[in-house]
Amino acid sequence: MMNLLTTLGAITALATAPLAVSLQDAAPSVPAVTAPATTTALTETERSAILKDVSRAMSDVKTATGKFEQLAPDYSVAAGSFALSRPGKVRFDYDDPTPLLIVSNGATVAMQDSELETTDRVPLSSTPLSLLLDDSLDFENEAQVLDVVRANGRIGVTLQDRSGEMDGTLTLILSDTTRELLGWRTEDSGRNITSVQLIGVEYGKKLNPRLFILKDFDDE
Repeated sequence: MMNLLTTLGAITALATAPLAVSLQDAAPSVPAVTAPATTTALTETERSAILKDVSRAMSDVKTATGKFEQLAPDYSVAAGSFALSRPGKVRFDYDDPTPLLIVSNGATVAMQDSELETTDRVPLSSTPLSLLLDDSLDFENEAQVLDVVRANGRIGVTLQDRSGEMDGTLTLILSDTTRELLGWRTEDSGRNITSVQLIGVEYGKKLNPRLFILKDFDDE
């Protein structure tokens, strides 16, 4: 069983192939992509415009719900449903047989294993979710942009936390036409990479605050 930080990397990453190849792969359930992808070289003006669009598009999403499919570093595949509420809150309910529930309450991220009856918690700021759940994605002060690429109708923006609290990098994968978030990938300091694809996303729903409260087994 993966520990919490590895699982969060798994929650928040396509494979060890280059990003151009990752952008070509439409489904994270496919463990490897062998065909090379051709990326379009971006001018500084295009890069700046894309970052502004991405920042605006991400900030405009206050709540979202839908399904997710996840490819972990060991190539195991999992799926489930998610609910997101900015700033800082998200819930990932894994489908059986994966016994995991991950919840961020805005300050900490908890992973609960129903088989082991354990709950592990880490600060939100130490995980890639901190950038994903920020209510205002600030490329100037909070998120350092490592790379921006365009390929096969997708945009990839690779980010690193400027504070140094977050382990590894986060790559947002968005539609090149609508700037809708299609998924993401993370790579931790151990080069463990995971991908998540979002499916059937609905925006703007009013969400029950209790979704983002996770009690320990001893408290129930």
